[in-house]
Amino acid sequence: MNKSYPPINALLRGLDVLAQVSALRNASIRDLHARTGISKSTIVRNLETLEHAGYVARNSDTGLYSLTARVLGVSAGYNHHTRLIELATPVLDAYRKVMPWPSDLALFDRDEMVIIQSNRDPGALALNRAVGTRLSIANSALGRAYLAFCDPELKDIVLDRCLDMQSDDGNTRNTIEKKLARYREQGFSENDQSLSHNTRGVGVPVLVNGKVEACINTIVLAEALSMKDVIRRCVPQLKETAQQISAALQADAGVLDQPT
Repeated sequence: MNKSYPPINALLRGLDVLAQVSALRNASIRDLHARTGISKSTIVRNLETLEHAGYVARNSDTGLYSLTARVLGVSAGYNHHTRLIELATPVLDAYRKVMPWPSDLALFDRDEMVIIQSNRDPGALALNRAVGTRLSIANSALGRAYLAFCDPELKDIVLDRCLDMQSDDGNTRNTIEKKLARYREQGFSENDQSLSHNTRGVGVPVLVNGKVEACINTIVLAEALSMKDVIRRCVPQLKETAQQISAALQADAGVLDQPT
């Protein structure tokens, strides 16, 4: 889409602050400054504006900011993933019964992956990621699975937008492309402590008619298993889980397409 005007930087900063308040749940000005790089005075003005509009509230005792229920109205018109969550949740829950490590279901959103469902135990703090968490598309198993299996033209656009030629731990664009080709060939992506030094993971796409509808992963504490063991123990069942979600989506689409 051709842009008639340059982006409004003040609005972009406000949206960034709002997104980080959501990610932190209870956010201090110091935390927001550390995560966004926006000056503290600008963060305060954005928070006060968001508070005036009713999207955030300040706890008078702690001084921390959190979202209000009004933000739900912003997402009321977006329901593409609702049916996906309904169909995938029982499959992910069944997978967790045979797999001691947690899994996430995520969608691609511009240049990141967004977790829309998880089978994680709330108490597993070392592996805890809330629904709505945004992950690097370049360094997460979820993102790498998406890039490996999405439309090649989209992949090129995303890489052009998100990756410096020397990013991804110093790898060149050519090295990244070789990794993605390997992921496509083997049918899963790998994250060997690239997103966090504490974790390793694998990711697979949920494909419907050759299109990536979502991606799922399994995340393991790095101290518990080597990357080789993660692949051996998790990949076969993770692929089967993705195929079950895909089959559920296709069956549901078939039901929805039937004439009434």
